[in-house]
Amino acid sequence: MYLKYFVYVSSVNNLSDARYCSGMFVDYIGFDFDQNSKNKISIDNFKEIKNWINGPKIVAEFADSSITYIEEFMSKIEVDYLSINYSSEKIKKIDKNCIVNISDKNIMRQNPKLIEENINKIKLVTIDDFDDSMIDFVKYEGIDVFIECKKSFLDTEKMLKRYDLGLKLSGSNELRPGYKDYNNISDILDKISIPT
Repeated sequence: MYLKYFVYVSSVNNLSDARYCSGMFVDYIGFDFDQNSKNKISIDNFKEIKNWINGPKIVAEFADSSITYIEEFMSKIEVDYLSINYSSEKIKKIDKNCIVNISDKNIMRQNPKLIEENINKIKLVTIDDFDDSMIDFVKYEGIDVFIECKKSFLDTEKMLKRYDLGLKLSGSNELRPGYKDYNNISDILDKISIPT
């Protein structure tokens, strides 16, 4: 089974989500390390989960965490990329290839050249609330763009096809250890899967 689009599943904090996404051949799995998050994952739990998955690129997600906090965590874990919210100050201080998340289009418009000026550090861009007006700010050669689902999957797929975008989904908490409701993720991945 393959997926029609590149897929990034963010905010993963349990083995059930991680193994399911790995088995569905998603491209990126992001783990929530944000210092302000109620659902952040511990380093020990992350390392245990990481040993069970194979294939997807691993992303440490820090959102608006401080540089000091990010550097401390990055010295303790091995990941392919780190993700931060749109901030020129942080991107300039980070030496690892990063993913930039745009959670507020107004912040992006205040500093529209941030991605262009740091193109050698940015692997991909994720956008929480994408619309057509944003594409010129984020579409650069060599940088993939992932968007969250729109109100309907039909609207989402139109955007994915029109601009050659990837799809960003989010994990959720386990109901109890080993017991997980996959409805949201599995419904969407089923719609974009290609049987082999």
